[in-house]
Amino acid sequence: MTDDRDRVEYVQSGRPRFFADPVNDQLLAMITALLGEVCVLRERLDTVERLAGQRGLWRPEDVDRFEPDPAAEQARDALRKGALARVFSVLNEEIARLRHSSTREPENR
Repeated sequence: MTDDRDRVEYVQSGRPRFFADPVNDQLLAMITALLGEVCVLRERLDTVERLAGQRGLWRPEDVDRFEPDPAAEQARDALRKGALARVFSVLNEEIARLRHSSTREPENR
């Protein structure tokens, strides 16, 4: 016997639905995407710091004083835009869905 509470419902994009209000599901998906970005970033930063420390490459205060050149700024901008696109993809999907539904011809009744 399956309890109705054990069944997972899914929205059209294939993500699970947890809340009655779809806006809450979208917010949860965005927060989860953002958390994923932060976790990956922290793991990579930890790796870099450990490797640098093991090899005596630089001190933490050297990182604090670093000023990126234009090429580094451009690369960082691309990384930032990619992260924002992943985090806000939930909203972009909804916008696309709404645009698509508003351009469809009404069904004949």
